[in-house]
Amino acid sequence: MRKYFALLLALCLLFTLAACKSSPAPSTDPGTSETDSQTSDGGSSDSQTPDTDPADSDTTTPDTPDTDDPSQGGIRGVITDSVYENKMLNLRIKLPSGWIFYNDEQIAEVNNITADMLSGTDAADFIGKNGQLMDMMITDVKGNNANLIIQPKPEGLDRYTDEQIFTLSEESFKSYLSDAGMDLTVYEPLTMNVGGQDRSVLHMILSINGTEIEEYQLRYRNDSDYMGILTVAIQDGSDVQPILDGFTAIN
Repeated sequence: MRKYFALLLALCLLFTLAACKSSPAPSTDPGTSETDSQTSDGGSSDSQTPDTDPADSDTTTPDTPDTDDPSQGGIRGVITDSVYENKMLNLRIKLPSGWIFYNDEQIAEVNNITADMLSGTDAADFIGKNGQLMDMMITDVKGNNANLIIQPKPEGLDRYTDEQIFTLSEESFKSYLSDAGMDLTVYEPLTMNVGGQDRSVLHMILSINGTEIEEYQLRYRNDSDYMGILTVAIQDGSDVQPILDGFTAIN
């Protein structure tokens, strides 16, 4: 299972980088060379670290948290009873029946850090240095899970729809899995009902160490410097729709 989570973290970065490296292609203003160069620089996730450009601190500082409290601009979400909320991503996740949340110690272990590094400012520093942080995970007794990875949003990414990002990432994704000795049998962007709204979802089926895993991946992004990648992994053929029904926007 640890190998699966390491793979998942790597693949989430791969999706972002694949779209970013292709970002000059849809540009409608080829004469603006400095914009293109900024987009190329944005291809690396850690290039989005807010404290690298003091001149722009007035726009980036609000997205750099000083506390764990999302209402104060924190990156991490909070869990109350059976609900996870991340106000930065405008995302609420209701725990499905029979599932449990990972606690901070377990989340830290997945990220290969200690639990004290999950505080607001340390989480931001960790994302800046490592490119991403798995912030939330839920699981059931069958080994099914859903998790949320937060990472910097590369400059220029918002010019793409989710469907375009999935398409741009397909070849690099398949190549990565092949090099890792894993099989990908299904890779298809779908429109599915998520929390009462139609959303673009990437549906995949892959084999890891002989175990077939069905994945559904969604992307959450807004005006902040960060984005979320939400993945549901099913191993026993369970119906994914009741899980997707619990992913809603915060009103």
